[in-house]
Amino acid sequence: MSRQASPTGLLVLLCVVIFLAMIAVLMLGPLLVELAGEFHTSVAVAGQLVAATAIPWGITAPFVGPVSDTYGKRPMLLIGCMVMALGILGSAIAWNYVSLLAFRVLTGVGGGMVPPNCFAVIADVFPPEGRGKAIGWTVSATGIGAALGVAMVAFLLEVGGWRLPFIFVGIFSLILWLLLWIWLPQSQRQAGRSLSFIAHYREVGSSATFWYVLIANSLLNMSFFGVFSYLAAYLFQSYGMTAGETVLPLGLAGLGVIVGGFLGGRVADHRRRLTLLAISSVVSGLLAALVFITPVSPWPTVALAFWVGSMARISLAVTPILLIELAGRSRTTATGLFAVSNQIGLIGGASIGGAMLALGGFPLVGFFGLVAAVLAAVVVRVKVRDSEEFLEQVALRKGEAV
Repeated sequence: MSRQASPTGLLVLLCVVIFLAMIAVLMLGPLLVELAGEFHTSVAVAGQLVAATAIPWGITAPFVGPVSDTYGKRPMLLIGCMVMALGILGSAIAWNYVSLLAFRVLTGVGGGMVPPNCFAVIADVFPPEGRGKAIGWTVSATGIGAALGVAMVAFLLEVGGWRLPFIFVGIFSLILWLLLWIWLPQSQRQAGRSLSFIAHYREVGSSATFWYVLIANSLLNMSFFGVFSYLAAYLFQSYGMTAGETVLPLGLAGLGVIVGGFLGGRVADHRRRLTLLAISSVVSGLLAALVFITPVSPWPTVALAFWVGSMARISLAVTPILLIELAGRSRTTATGLFAVSNQIGLIGGASIGGAMLALGGFPLVGFFGLVAAVLAAVVVRVKVRDSEEFLEQVALRKGEAV
C-alpha cells in the first residue's frame, strides 16, 4: 500500500522522473559512434535509434490519456516507468542492431506515458494558484536533463563503454519506480464512466480555445527547434568551430530551457499570463532572427540563443496549465495532446528550418523563427481567453466577490 508524499516531496520526485525520461530520449547522442562500431553499421543508421524512441513516444502519449483518465494516473505512470526501465536495461544487453532497435521502441512506449501523467498528477495535487510554479519546475527538469544528463552519459561511456550508461540509467529508473509505488497518491477509477477515446477527446476539444492553445504552442516550438536544430551547424560554418569546441557553447545555450521553466511557472500563475506569453513569444522570435544575422563572435550568438530558449520555453509551463483548466475531467488526455503539439513543433521546426536553410541560408532560418513566434503571439492574443476557473482565482486574489 502506498503512502502519499507531501506535495513538495512529490513534486521533487516527479521532476526527477521527467529528468530521467528526458535522458532516456537524449542519451543516444554521445553513444552513436560507439553503437555504430559495435553493430557494424554507419552513424547515420545508428541515428535511426533516436527515431525509434521518439516515434512510439509521440504515438503513445495521446492514446494513454483516456486510459489514465478512466482507470487512474497512478497505475499508468507506474506502468510507463517500468516499461521505460525495461527498455533501457534491455538496451544494455542488446546482442545486435535489431534487438537494440526493439528495446528503444519499448523505451519510447514507456516514456510516452510519463510526462502526461506527471502533469496530470500535479494538477490533481496542487491548487490552481500553485500549479504554474509546480509545472514550471518540471520544465526546468527537462532542461537539466538536456544540459547535464547527456554530459553524464558521455562520462559513463568514457568510464565503462556504451553498455554502462544503459545499466546506470536503467537501475536508476527501477529505484524511481519503487519510490513512485510508495509515495504516489492512490487514484480512483471515475465512477459511471466507460473507457471511450472519443468521449475523452470530445470533452477536451469541445472548446475551440483548447485547439488554439495547441496551435500557438506548436508554432512557438517550431521557432525554438528551428533555431536549436541548426545552431551547431551555424557555429561550424560561421566561426569555423569544431564539434568539440561547440560542446560548451551549446550546453550553455541549452541552459536557457531551465530559466524558461522557472519564468514560465511564474507567468502561468500571473493574472496577465496571456499578455506575458504573447510578449515573450515575440521577444523569442526577434532573438531567433538575431542569432543568425549577427555573426560577430560565438559567445554573443550563444547568449542570444540562451535567451531564445528562456523566452520560448515559457510556453511549456503555461500551455499545460491552460489545457488542464479547459479539460474538465480529462486532464491526462489534454496533456497527452500537449505532448503531440510539442512533437509537431519539433518536426516542423527541423523540416521547415532545413528548407529555409536550403533556400536562403541561415538568415532565412532566423526569419522563419521570427514569423512562427509572432504567429504564436497573434493566436494567443486574438483567439485564446482565460478559463472561468482562472478568472475566479484572480478575483479571489484581489478580494473581489466571485
